[in-house]
Amino acid sequence: MQTLIWEPPTPRSPNFPRPRRVEHSRPAAKAAACIAIAALSHCATFTCFGKQGRRRLKQARVQRHVREMAPDVERWSLASQGTPRPEDDPDGQVMAEVTRLWEGLEPKLMYLPREDRLRALSALCVAALAHHGQMRKSGEPYIVHPVAVAELLALLKVQVDVIVGGLLHDTVEDNPTIHFEDLEEIFGPDVRRIVEGETKASKRTALGGRGNWSRRYTSLFSIFFGKQTPSSTSDDVSKAREQAENLRDMFLAMADDYRVILVKLADRLHNMRTLQFMPERKRKTIAAETLVVFAQLAHRLGVWLFKTELEDLSFKHLYPTEFHRLNNLLSMRRAQYTSTLAAATHDFSEILRQDETLTRHNIKLEITGREKGMYSLWEKMRRKTKYQNNIDNIDDIIALRVVLDIDRFEGEGDEEFAKRGAGFCYHALTLMRKLPNWTGGDSLKNYIAFPKPNGYQSLHATFVHDDAPVPLEIQIRTRQMHEVAEYGMAAHWTYKDELRGDGEQHKSKMLSRRVAWLESLADKDGDLRTDAQQFVEEVLRDELGRRCFIFLRDGTILNLSRGCTALDAAFKIHSEVGLHMVHAVINDKEVPPFYQLQNGDRVNIVTSEEAVPQREWLAYAFLRSTRNKLAAYFRRTKKDKERAVDFAAAVATAATAAAALPLVH
Repeated sequence: MQTLIWEPPTPRSPNFPRPRRVEHSRPAAKAAACIAIAALSHCATFTCFGKQGRRRLKQARVQRHVREMAPDVERWSLASQGTPRPEDDPDGQVMAEVTRLWEGLEPKLMYLPREDRLRALSALCVAALAHHGQMRKSGEPYIVHPVAVAELLALLKVQVDVIVGGLLHDTVEDNPTIHFEDLEEIFGPDVRRIVEGETKASKRTALGGRGNWSRRYTSLFSIFFGKQTPSSTSDDVSKAREQAENLRDMFLAMADDYRVILVKLADRLHNMRTLQFMPERKRKTIAAETLVVFAQLAHRLGVWLFKTELEDLSFKHLYPTEFHRLNNLLSMRRAQYTSTLAAATHDFSEILRQDETLTRHNIKLEITGREKGMYSLWEKMRRKTKYQNNIDNIDDIIALRVVLDIDRFEGEGDEEFAKRGAGFCYHALTLMRKLPNWTGGDSLKNYIAFPKPNGYQSLHATFVHDDAPVPLEIQIRTRQMHEVAEYGMAAHWTYKDELRGDGEQHKSKMLSRRVAWLESLADKDGDLRTDAQQFVEEVLRDELGRRCFIFLRDGTILNLSRGCTALDAAFKIHSEVGLHMVHAVINDKEVPPFYQLQNGDRVNIVTSEEAVPQREWLAYAFLRSTRNKLAAYFRRTKKDKERAVDFAAAVATAATAAAALPLVH
């Protein structure tokens, strides 16, 4: 670039001098030009264009930011193939770490076919690059966490998309250079949906970030544990409201795709296993949230494999004194428990393996012992007065699980197969009752004929050995029942189940299937859109709290909140049933509308076309929806009466006016 420089005339110059060209360095000239243009643009924008100019500048900044943050699919695609760019892995450390981690992860994924395991390996490569250089509080590389999440998910035998989602669940949140579009391009829309839902479920507010998580989350859970009221200070109220918004987003993300719940539970379980590296205040807060929300989610879904450990780890951090006291009591009795389980395993396995019926049908046995979770045990002692807070009064601290592996006949349907399996379970219990040196087995809890709401099925009976006064619970179930007992809803979406389907149509149906109570979250959110805190409180109380399950006369099961009345059940069946209810018949006995329902009640609502609601019913309604429907009915009735009165008055006025008119002949 050349610049014209003016030289003033000198006395010796005979003529008026011309400007001459002086060469300047290109970078300096370019910088000067840029500064001049920027200054002119700035002046022109603010002086000549006013608001329009400022708007254009803002748009330009946004567009520049979008260009800088544009998805870089090629970079992450190369990483997923195990060949990252040289600048991404100059010394080969990323791929060396992938090789080491894959050696531990692959054996746990052997239930998947080879092509699916390769997808998981690709996800591990992307996660290792995305988290490269990031560390956990424990001092370990961050990539250890998503790998641990994937290993926990593998225990549930979930499909490969869930494993991939578990490996990638923190990538977008923790690395601004990778985007949901990148994941969708490489791994497909299902993986993006899982990671996006998990990111929403893990969302933190922009103001606080992760650093203030504990401080903000303390308020709402302190309320649940009775340590403060939401009106303590305005700051506490704002924190509780902020936390409620986060929890609502999490619940709705889970309702949108059930697989998000599984990833979130595995994520939380591994975080709880390493909670000791967090400050004490955060430990308390995270443990409280885990106990109130995530352990209840695992229980609601029947994922006992996660539920018990989540509860026990929360118990350890929230109530350390009670935890250590109970642990000491169990430690003193553990030798006795171990010997009782060993004797039971030997005796019961002998009589079952020698049975001709089980042998003839090639039924294999798996017998294992288990000890009741510490938090569940503590709650049972504390909640029920009949145990008198004495650990020796509880009869299910130890249990022996007998799992029957039954071969399916060719062409046998699910219903016939389940019925045949139940028959073998009853047969096994009959054999056990005949075993010498063991008494009991008469008081039977039949969860096969009457499954728990989360699908749990098993036969439970208590036995006691003549030489040891330790009660032992025997649990008998088929392999299919056991998978539901351990993995809950995840057992219904295992890869093997999908292979039995009819191609892509069956797979699509399986993936789009939702649990009914999850769908109700969206409806609840629609009712309470403006009040996130009330939404969360109702979810924790109604959906994750203690429930009441009743049976209608046609066999339908109603899932209600504990404390609901017969009136609530009537409106839950249908609004017209509630509005025309005469009385309720519970377990073949007539009861009033305010009767409080109990688990297992058989309910029949008697109606009549002439029956109408009474205003005092508003006091009997436990559910907000019942009160709203009754209030709406009374408002309509009041308006109808007012219209009738107005019409009658108008008719009377017209009649009076007509009578006052003179007759015209």
